[in-house]
Amino acid sequence: MRYNALYFFLRGLRLLLSALTVVLGAVVFLGSAKFLETLPMCQAGPSVLRLFFSFGLSALAAVLTIALLTLIFGRLFCSFMCPLGSALSFVALLTKKGRKKIYPIIGGFILGLFIGAMVFGSAFVFRLLDPYSLFGRALTAPLCFGVIFFAAILVITLLFGRIFCTSICPVGLLLSRIAKISAFGIAIPDECVHCGKCENVCPTGCIDQKKNEVKRAYCVMCLDCLTVCPRTGPTYSFLWKKQEKERAPDLERRKFLIALSAGAAAGLAGGGLFRFLAKKELKAPEEKALLVRPPGAIEESSFLAKCTACGLCVSKCPQKVLTLGPAGFGAPRLDFKRGACSTDCALCSSICPTGALRKIDPERKKSFVIGKATFNAKKCIPFQGEGACGKCAASCPTAAITLRANGTPKLEAEACLGCGKCHNVCPTGAMQTTGVKIQYYLDDLNQGASL
Repeated sequence: MRYNALYFFLRGLRLLLSALTVVLGAVVFLGSAKFLETLPMCQAGPSVLRLFFSFGLSALAAVLTIALLTLIFGRLFCSFMCPLGSALSFVALLTKKGRKKIYPIIGGFILGLFIGAMVFGSAFVFRLLDPYSLFGRALTAPLCFGVIFFAAILVITLLFGRIFCTSICPVGLLLSRIAKISAFGIAIPDECVHCGKCENVCPTGCIDQKKNEVKRAYCVMCLDCLTVCPRTGPTYSFLWKKQEKERAPDLERRKFLIALSAGAAAGLAGGGLFRFLAKKELKAPEEKALLVRPPGAIEESSFLAKCTACGLCVSKCPQKVLTLGPAGFGAPRLDFKRGACSTDCALCSSICPTGALRKIDPERKKSFVIGKATFNAKKCIPFQGEGACGKCAASCPTAAITLRANGTPKLEAEACLGCGKCHNVCPTGAMQTTGVKIQYYLDDLNQGASL
């Protein structure tokens, strides 16, 4: 009998680490453990965006570490370092036995779409499919389409195995290109009796016993196959020394490359359209009100390119004024119906994993401008002669709003921070808050300069 105690131990350890990753991922979004706030910076998706759009040593170190681990050991990241992948690994245990399908055409198209869009500065594909962001949205925006999308992924995994990880996830698709040539991986020896047990439990469909082949690109290192064969089945081996057998032309690879080209063309077209519309909007008249983005947000088009709407800033906002955009997929903005932005809190700017929010000096937050208040006298109670109010002036932290002798408010826009306190307390909606093109410190001599 071949049952190897080491393989059982490794699989058990993998399951333990997967469970720990899911728990820690949930704590990052829902808890208050400060020592875990650096974990999002180590995730592959946010690190790739941070590296691509604003080169940094921390992003480079994270990307290279994950790439190197994948090159040596295979897709360990998908097995127990990705919160969503770890969660799906437990769902896959309940999947009906039988060989699963791989869809290289879908995977190639999505990867090409992602790469093409990134060239023109659009992170839409990542915002929609990044596993870390999907995991975060399910926790921070439970009553939106985001959680429905997340639930759909769980159901698909339950029915068809880990198709999300092999054919849809942009992070998994990127890592698959490296894992294809990994040093270590699952191998089927020539002595295999082809009983089919390993093929039936594989959640990705990467094992083909008829060809004595394991498609390393799609193997997520769940190690399930190692513990079901009692004889001469799969082993975890060093593969670089093995001589590759002559094979027929790889039609699957050909399909992948064709789909990759088509996806890249679509991504380039879509990204180009995004860039064109962004430039056109910048030239448009100023009457269009800007959304108030979280403190530290970079210029709008760059912000939208980097932000994956993971919801981390939303979950950590003490005032709960931050919310995700439409259907839970849109980039975060401030909703002043829910509250106002505190002038002594800069937490959201310090935890963004993609660099869409830059760090703000907490000591200078009281002079940091994220928007500007606007005033509509037609809705104001004192201006309509309906009595006194003064709530806006009483709530303003910078005295940008004062009351005249007759009780009507006077707004000095230059002193406004856009914190939204006046907006939040105004009973008639006379006070509104809009965003600014570039956030800045009010006490800077060169006001309007980017962070």
